This record gives sequence, structure tokens and C-alpha cells, in this order.
Amino acid sequence: MKPLGMALGIVLGLTGGQAIARSFTLSQAVDFAIVHNSMARMAQAKRGAARAEFKLAGDQDVPQASVSYGYLFSNNPLEALSAELERRQVSAAAFTPSTLNHPGVTKLGTTTLSLSWPVYSGGAIDADLRAGRYARQAARSAALRARQAIMAQVIQSYEGVLVARQGLAVAQKAVTAARRHARTARYLYSRGRIVRSDALTASVNLGASEDMLAQARGNVRIALDNLSAAMGAPAALAIEVPDATLKVVPVPDQDVARFYQRALAHRPDLAALRAEAAAARAQAQAARDRSSFQVHLMAQTQWFSETPGLRHNAWTVGAVISKSLYDGHRNRDQADVLEERAAELDAQLAGLRARIHDEVLRAYETMRIAMRRYRIANANVARARQAVAVTQVRYGEGRTILLDLLNAEHGLVQAREARLAALYSLVANRAALAEACGTLKRRMLSTLGVAS
Repeated sequence: MKPLGMALGIVLGLTGGQAIARSFTLSQAVDFAIVHNSMARMAQAKRGAARAEFKLAGDQDVPQASVSYGYLFSNNPLEALSAELERRQVSAAAFTPSTLNHPGVTKLGTTTLSLSWPVYSGGAIDADLRAGRYARQAARSAALRARQAIMAQVIQSYEGVLVARQGLAVAQKAVTAARRHARTARYLYSRGRIVRSDALTASVNLGASEDMLAQARGNVRIALDNLSAAMGAPAALAIEVPDATLKVVPVPDQDVARFYQRALAHRPDLAALRAEAAAARAQAQAARDRSSFQVHLMAQTQWFSETPGLRHNAWTVGAVISKSLYDGHRNRDQADVLEERAAELDAQLAGLRARIHDEVLRAYETMRIAMRRYRIANANVARARQAVAVTQVRYGEGRTILLDLLNAEHGLVQAREARLAALYSLVANRAALAEACGTLKRRMLSTLGVAS
């Protein structure tokens, strides 16, 4: 996003702030959105955070090494005697009362190298690793679901542009016909062959057609804005869509129950919730295990001298076994909180399954209804076109009035608009059904109803 924004900024500076136009096929629009849509960026960031947390959990059982250097000045008798012992410089004179009581100022530099290794944590480290693994799976599934949602949004917005553009073509044809009729009506009225009301009716029809054309142009602009928003395009980038047509996609002949079972098996958000619940239970187990026995191996070596240096070495190796006897019930309470969180996620899973059933059923039934509507509208277009042709002949022969011809053409326009609406519903719900089933993938773009 940053290189694109920087490039656009440079170009805008050279072009006086005018938007840069770029044409996108459907595949290019989807690829652009997967990178630049804010939902996709958020999902990727969460996925990166989950990977980092898993790595952090794995680092708990890694040996830790540290090095330090300290220098002290003290007239404390115990510090003075300790310094003599650590430097291996104790003599009989150091144990006289005068020396012990008044040792003077002791100077001691200490270099320490330490190694610590947690070899047993009562299962807490393993449980944290399981929790991190589940969280990573949940983030991966959530990112896939976000990708599918973005793809469906871009597909439907892209199809919306194509439908709006075809609606504009219908409106332009209507205006062309209305202007022709208005000119003819004015001519016939000037010759006294029709009454004034017919000429006024033709003018009103022209105004209505021009209003429809203005709305159609606005619909194209709105559709392009919707596509730009779905793609996450910056304001400086003007989206263009090449000429393409919408194909009539086949309606699935499978029972809706099979689509629902497919959704239960493939929906990434279901997998994400299940993984989150498992992560919460693993974290609860880790909290309980922290109250169990803990075993650490440790090793330490030190060097002591009045001036910085590695002299007079001493080392220590050992093991520490510990167990929390009382912590104010913090670990137990934290485990209870996490168990309740897992129960909440289980309830969300049940709700999500019901919502998925509704989404699958709605997309499936809407697609089937759209196909029936398309067939009816397509037949109506053919009938309306024939009605216009017959009425034009009758009007030319003087056997009908202008109003009948205008009504016939208005019916044709309505039939074309109804067919476009049904076609959009058909192809848009094809993508919605694939998204509801969790099977929407990039390779499916060529089968979703856009002919490039």
C-alpha cells in the first residue's frame, strides 16, 4: 500500500492533483483488494500476532543465559571479608579484631555468567504451546474467511458495475426513442394531424426518459464507488472496468441440505471459533499447571577482582524444585475465567451454525428465485419487443394513437430492467452461496457469471 500511495502521490503532484485512472479485470480487482482492503490487512496483522505469540510460548522452555558486571565500594566488615574470600586473598591478618572491625573501603568488581533451564513446569509450558498452536490456527482460518468475504464483496460490486452499465444502455435507448417520438409528434401537430395532448404526452415521455438516463448515470458512478471501496483503493485512484457481459449461470440442482453440510465442513470461521475455544481450554490448563511442581536447572560462574578482569573464578551448578503453596487463588481463578471464555465460544459456535444455515438457505433460494424471474423477464422482453414492433406498424398506418406506442416502449424498458435485476441477483447470489459454504476461491472467478 505504501509504494502505491507514494507512487500516486508523485504522479498526482505532476498532474495537478487529478485522479489516476486504472482499468481492472475481475481477477485483478480481487487481487488488488486482497492486498489493500483494510479487512485483509487487519486479518494479516492478527495472523502475524498469533505467530509471534506461538513463538513466545515456545521460547518458555529454552535455556536462558545472561551476563552482568557490577562494581561496589563498601566499608561493611562482612562485605570486606567476603571480598577477600572471593578474591582468594584471605590471610591470618584478616581475622584480627582491628582488621575485622575497621576494614577500610573495599573495592570489588564482579563478572557473572548465568544459565537457567526450566526442565519441568507441571505441563504449563506444553499447554501454552498447545494454546499458541490453536491460536495460530484460529488466526489462519479468520484470515481465510476475511479473504472470502472480500472476494464476495468485490465480485458483487464488480457485477454491479456491469449491470449498472447495461442499465445505462437501456436508458440511452429509451431516450433515443423518446426524442424521435417527440420530434415526430411536434411535426405532426404542426401539420394538424394529431391533437396537442399527443404532442404534450410525447414531451412528457421524453422528460421521464431523460430523468431515467440521469439516474442510470448516477447508478454507474455509485457502482464504481462501491467497487473502489470494496477494493480498498485510495482516493487518488479512479477505478475503470473494461467492457464485459454477465453470463447466465446455472442454478445448482443439489438439495440445500448438501450445501449446508458443505458449509459445516468448510467454513473457515467455524474452524476459527473451534480453535479459539481449544486455545482457551489449553490456556486454562496451563494456568492450573503453574501451581504444580517446577524444576529449574541452573549454572553460574563468577569472576572477582579489584579491577575489571576475569580473575579468581567461582562456579555453582544446581537444581531448584519449587511449588506454589498459596497464590491467593490467582491461577485457579484465571483458569476459571478461561474455561468460561471457552464456554462462551461454544455458545457462539452454536449460534454461528444457525446463522450459516440461514445464509446458505437465503443464497440458495434467492438464486433459484432469480433464475425463475430471469426466465420470465427474458420472455417478457421478447414479447414486449414484438408488441413495440406491432404497435409501430399500426401507428404508422394510423390505426392506433401515440400513447399506445409510448406505453408499448415503456413496457419494453421495464422488461429489460427487470431482466437486468434478475440477472444481477442470479450471478451475485452465486458468489454469495459459495461464500456461505466457505468454498469461494480465486479459481472460481471464471464460473461466477462474468465473461471477460
